[in-house]
Amino acid sequence: MNRNRKIYLALLISSFLFIYFYGGKIPYMLFFVVLTLPLVSLLYTTVIFLRFKFTQEVDKKTIIKGEKVNFLINIINEDIFLYPYIRVNFYGTDTFFANQFHSKCFSLKPFKKTTFAFELECNYRGQYPIGIKSFDIEDLLGIFKLTYNFNENKEITVYPKIVFLDKFLLKANYLSDSHTILNNNIEDMSTISSIRKYTHGDGYKRIHWKISAKMNELFVKNFQSTSQTNAIMYLDLKKNNMPFDYKTIVEDKVIECAVAVTYYCLMNWIPLDFVYYSSGIVNMEAKNPLDFEDIYKTLSKISFTENIALKDMLEIHLANNIKKTNIVIFTSNVNYDLYNELYRINSSGYQISLIYVSPQDLTGEVNEEADNVLSFLPEIGVNIYKVNINDNIKQVLER
Repeated sequence: MNRNRKIYLALLISSFLFIYFYGGKIPYMLFFVVLTLPLVSLLYTTVIFLRFKFTQEVDKKTIIKGEKVNFLINIINEDIFLYPYIRVNFYGTDTFFANQFHSKCFSLKPFKKTTFAFELECNYRGQYPIGIKSFDIEDLLGIFKLTYNFNENKEITVYPKIVFLDKFLLKANYLSDSHTILNNNIEDMSTISSIRKYTHGDGYKRIHWKISAKMNELFVKNFQSTSQTNAIMYLDLKKNNMPFDYKTIVEDKVIECAVAVTYYCLMNWIPLDFVYYSSGIVNMEAKNPLDFEDIYKTLSKISFTENIALKDMLEIHLANNIKKTNIVIFTSNVNYDLYNELYRINSSGYQISLIYVSPQDLTGEVNEEADNVLSFLPEIGVNIYKVNINDNIKQVLER
């Protein structure tokens, strides 16, 4: 565009010098033609700017990680004018769709349309804007550009993949009626603490008929003080300083681990509290498989943008918690401060499992502090799961 402007300016000066030295009808005609061309061209471009139409469609708004989305754009010329120079810019060029979305330049003949079709591979969970971000329309001379910003983008949500675990190390012990009697536990029959699958020895009065009908299987009520295991899941949302692509891959792996363990617990009727820090402590309570969907949707959209350290979140949330239970932590940040906090928590009677996602396969850098902490933690009774980027989550968590 700058080149065209320079050429036009040189042409305008030349035509002016022509009439200055020679005068006459032809030089003056040439000068005024050159002078008015930009105005005519700008007017023509403005008409195109106001008249052109387009549509955009996406076949899915929510998908599972690994699936594909079809995105279709139609740009239509309903006029007798030629649309000379149009450039389409897309959302998603700053995400993992950058390699799939490229700006398109084209011209459009009268009464014609052009179509762009994209098949987008969604390899990482998250919420992404896609679609047309703006149009750049240049005039015939290439010296003006009008930009049409389109703010109504499409948005797709990529849900994490669910890894189905057959086992995970938790102290879970749900008692049947016969076990309860043998252990002399006193129950408050007015307070339901959880729901579990029917086992031999349970009385029919305990059956939860509403949930049994929904799940097409018998489930019974556990009342207050029945022996059971609870778990608290802590998700570390502290932002990392890694490049965007590395950060996205690591965060996706952390979320996938959290989804796998949460799904395992709730499908086995292990009540849990899912805790994270997002402008304050957020505690999501879940007691049965029906509660999984809310946590699953949250984890598909959640962002790792916080500044608070995992150590501080643990300290704040556990300050007034007197119930000793299982603690499962999901993080990609391990340091000596966290070790000291876990040592304190472990001494208070909690059973701790730390699931650490290591970025080493991506960065190629060894984190000696993290490796030292991971080697020390088993000595104080903390269960360690180190998940590398290329590891099979199921194999690591079921060990």
